[in-house]
Amino acid sequence: MKSLQFFIDMLSRNRRLHISVLDVNGILNTEKRRLDFENIIHSKEFCRVAKSTDKGLRLCLYCKKLANTKAVTEKKAFSGHCAYGLYEAAVPVVIGGVTCAVVYVGNAIVDKEKTFLRIEKSAKGTKVDKERLLELTKECEYLNTPDELLGIAEIISDYIKALYAAEPKASEDTHWLVSALKQYADKAYLFNPTLKELSVLYHKNEKYMGRLFKAALGVSFHEYCLALKLDHAAKMLKSTKEKAIDVALECGFNNISYFNRAFKKKHGVTPNEYRKKGSV
Repeated sequence: MKSLQFFIDMLSRNRRLHISVLDVNGILNTEKRRLDFENIIHSKEFCRVAKSTDKGLRLCLYCKKLANTKAVTEKKAFSGHCAYGLYEAAVPVVIGGVTCAVVYVGNAIVDKEKTFLRIEKSAKGTKVDKERLLELTKECEYLNTPDELLGIAEIISDYIKALYAAEPKASEDTHWLVSALKQYADKAYLFNPTLKELSVLYHKNEKYMGRLFKAALGVSFHEYCLALKLDHAAKMLKSTKEKAIDVALECGFNNISYFNRAFKKKHGVTPNEYRKKGSV
């Protein structure tokens, strides 16, 4: 059998749909079932813009928490509009009576008027760029009914079950959740991910995730992301002529004083001293 990634790539080729799979017990932690980062999160630009303010992020996380909880507990397929009006289908992957994952197929529009009304309402309350969201609807998949979304999600769910039947055991070298959190941090550290945000994504307890991560890697999730950001800043200071404050902002630091303190603690010198030292 082909890998899950290959299968999803084939289904989404030449389409504007977005397919993601929420893993809630490590079922994706094998070579055949492992997915690219873009297929474990909502990676479309529309979603990125919708989460670009604190209120926008909180609204998206609230919606995702409701959807994840419904899928995991009720174990039934469903579909509907998100707070910003995009349409998405969700199909749980249930094996032995347990929800192991949830397949989401979205970035679609089935009712343009309803979508635009929701964008208008949510953007007003969250201060998200409404015009940018409206522009990005051109990059969505337009459908007459949601049936196709549910059909695609069900096909993927069945394929995951077939892959599991062929190879049920996953690698236990590292806890799957630690691997998932590390992958998320490695890919998205510049966007300041938090365990609170990821606890919603993975449908797990925030404190449990934190303990698990620190026990495995010896540092907290925040410390791990901070180290990645500071290393990225160091590379920028050496390879670009951007001002230290611009480097800090690009690396996800909103407070320049905190950036200077954290950078000096890790590298032994201030950002400006580090740049001068590298140019000698």
